[in-house]
Parts: sequence; C-alpha cells; structure tokens
Amino acid sequence: MRVATYRRVSTDIQVEEGVSLATQKERLLSYIQSQGWTLVEDYVDEGYSAKNTDRPAMQRLIADIKKQKFDVVLVYKLDRFVRSVLDLHELLQLMEKYDVKFKSATEVFDTTSATGRLFITLIATLAQWERETIAERVYTNMLHRSEKGLRNGGPAPYGYKSVNGKLVKNEEEAKWVRFMFDQYKAHGTHNIAMKLNKMGVKTRRGEKWNDFVVRYIITNPIYCGKTRWNHRSLANRKMTGEDVIVPINQDDFEPIVTEEEFEDAQKRMKERRIMPFKSKTHYPFSGVAKCGRCGYSFVGSNRKRKDGSIYRYYKCRGRFNFGYCDMQTIAEEAIERAFLETFNFTDPSFIHDIIIPSMDKETIQKELEKIQMRKERAEELYLEGDIDKKRYKEIMEDIRESEHHLMSELNAAEQEASADEIREFLANVKQEWHNLTFEERQMAIQSIFKSFTIELVRPTKSGRNPEPPIVKITDYELR
Repeated sequence: MRVATYRRVSTDIQVEEGVSLATQKERLLSYIQSQGWTLVEDYVDEGYSAKNTDRPAMQRLIADIKKQKFDVVLVYKLDRFVRSVLDLHELLQLMEKYDVKFKSATEVFDTTSATGRLFITLIATLAQWERETIAERVYTNMLHRSEKGLRNGGPAPYGYKSVNGKLVKNEEEAKWVRFMFDQYKAHGTHNIAMKLNKMGVKTRRGEKWNDFVVRYIITNPIYCGKTRWNHRSLANRKMTGEDVIVPINQDDFEPIVTEEEFEDAQKRMKERRIMPFKSKTHYPFSGVAKCGRCGYSFVGSNRKRKDGSIYRYYKCRGRFNFGYCDMQTIAEEAIERAFLETFNFTDPSFIHDIIIPSMDKETIQKELEKIQMRKERAEELYLEGDIDKKRYKEIMEDIRESEHHLMSELNAAEQEASADEIREFLANVKQEWHNLTFEERQMAIQSIFKSFTIELVRPTKSGRNPEPPIVKITDYELR
C-alpha cells in the first residue's frame, strides 16, 4: 500500500520531548515497515500551528490527495494533523471522495470503519474545545488589561517608541503626527499622504504613505492619551461592534495632540465620510475594463481642458495605486470605439443569460456597508502587523471583487427593469449608444460583462493634430 506521512511541529513546541520532527519520523517509519507499506512522500510543516490548514506542506498534501498519489495518510498523532473539527471533517470528506484512508501511528484512529471515524471526530472536538478554552482565558485577560488602560502588546504606534515597556515620544515621528492632525482641518487623508510623500517622509517601514495609513493614525486615540482595544469573536476574530477606549495607564505618557483636537478630527471625518462605492459621476468602463499589462482594473476620471470642455479618461490602478505598471491613461472615446466595434449585441447568444439582481436595494446597501467595515478592518490588521502585505493585498482584491459585484447588482436594481426590458435594451445598445446617458451606458455594460481586457495598440499622438490612442479588446468574461 502506498503511504504518505505528515509531520508537524509548531514554533513554541519544537523542543518538546516526544513530538520533535525526528521522533515523529522514527515512529512513522517503524510503523510503515511493520505494515509492509511503501513510503511515497513525506510532508513536513515546521513552525506552523494546526489552527487551520493554511500550511505549505498541508496544501501540497491536499493537492496530492486529489491526484491520488497514495492510498493512506499516516500521522504520528491526530493533533499533528488538525485541531479544528471543521478542518477534520473537510479533510476526511476529501479523502473519502478520492479513496484515501487515514491512520494514526500512536492512536487507534483510522477511517476504515464507522467507529474509527466517530472516535476521530470526538477527539478532534475535545482538542478544539481545549484550544477555545485557552483562547477564552487569553481573551478575558486582554479585556481586563485594556479596561485598566494597559496595552496588550504589539509594536509602539508611529510617533512613539517602546522603552522598558513604556511608550516614549519619538519627536521626529511625533512632528509628522501633529502635521497630519493640523492638515486634516482643511485637507483629506489622500491629500495629506501625497504631501508627506512629496516631502520625502517615509512610514516606519520605509514605505510611502497612503490615505488609509493616514486615516489610521488620525483615528487612533493613543495620540490624545487613550488606549483602544477592539472586541473580536473567538471563532472568526470579527468585530463585535464594541471598543474599549480608556485613558492609558502610564503616569509619564505624553500625548501628541489634545483630546479636543482628536475629537475635532473624528467629527470632521464623520462629516466627510462618503461611501466610496457610490459616485454621482458615472464611468461606464470603470472596474470592468482590465489592463492588458498588469491585470488591474481601469478607473474613470476627468479633467477640464483649456477650452472649458471635459476630457474623460481611464487610468490603470496598477500604475496609479501601486506604481508598477506603465500603462498610459486612455481616453474614454478610444475604449468606447473598441467596445462598439468588438461586440455584437444583436447576437441571441450574447443576451441569452442576463442576470437580474438577486437582492433588493436595501439589502445591497447593507452588504456594501459590511464590505466597507471589512476593508477598514483589513487595513487595521495590516497596520497592527497581524497580517503581512501579501495577505493584505489578497484580502483587498477579494473585497474589491465583492464590491464590484454588488455595485453591478445595485445599478441594475435601481433601474427596476424586467429581464425582457433589459434584453430589448441591450439589443439596441449600439444604435442608441450616443443617445444614452453615462449612467445608462454603465448599467448596460455592467449588466453584460464581468470584465474585458484592454490592450494598447497605438499610444496617444500628441502635437499639432493630437489623436487619441488605439486600443483593442482581447478577451472578456460575461456575467
């Protein structure tokens, strides 16, 4: 029988006697020899917790289960494999689907019988119960510390440094914190970030400033002398909606701004707060058109020409938000021309499956508000060091996809049109295009497409007789 072994130790128990990687390997090889099996692959996760399956070797194991590279998975103990009941059930179901068995070398647990599967589930339930009990104790301790005005660890916030467990003002950074609060009286967070970058000021990580980093600082009560700790559920770490905000328990703590200045900034932020996914200006191709060079979406913008007319164009997020793409801005008329030349809306197969919004406007708005909360929470997790930049970008991309989908639903819902009306409308899009408002064009496009890719064929020609660029649409995905 072909066998795969899985071994794991977490960072804090690597030196524990009896569960080292070497010990696990020795016991597993002995078991394999006693059974007369053939070792196919050895999967090892060193320094990873079993709180989830997001481990490199575990992910390779899962992929190879699907490829049926072996007949049985052998582990030293069940807790080396998983601790979560949900993870265990999902893995067992996956192994059952691909006819792969599970065995423990030191416990009487396997999946060859119903009794074995029952024992595994019961033991995993107890393991998860123990882990959640420990988590509850940690949670309670952190709550009590926060209520006393004590910080629950983490790096010193920008503007301070940690000295013998105390926060001491870092004057070089503190002056920029004061600058942000002063500037916020008349400017937005994006504008402040741009000013800091132009002056050559870097974040503590040596990176450029952006609006959410500035916003995080302006909303952090530590700068007026208060600690903040956010409640999160133990199961999924989601916000419960409650904050513990109390004066910091440190006699010699020096606030950078006054409490009045801090509260004034919060009041201004609340007054300025506008849902970022709703705009009175409609750009038909925003979010749908993707850059052929980097894959990020184009977003619409405009500027006034010297003659007073409005120039509408689209810019690549990969270039303007992240700075690693060189795609030029593209005039709306260029994308519009390629769009109308590429697609045949009278083709019955093109308009056969038009998606009608599955949610009402009120439900969509509530979901959009939840997305905004997810976005802000992701920003906090990144700034607090709980997630790295790669994970942050993955989360934000997922959020943007969800936001784009809901906006499409909202645009369609606001039209209150039936499926037949939409199909009839789309069949006449090309003929009526120039008679449609920008909002109607946006509704038409987002009713049909999830995305399409823009390739630059010829850049903008400048000079006495300037010409818009020539682009083409290379591929697309319908809804």
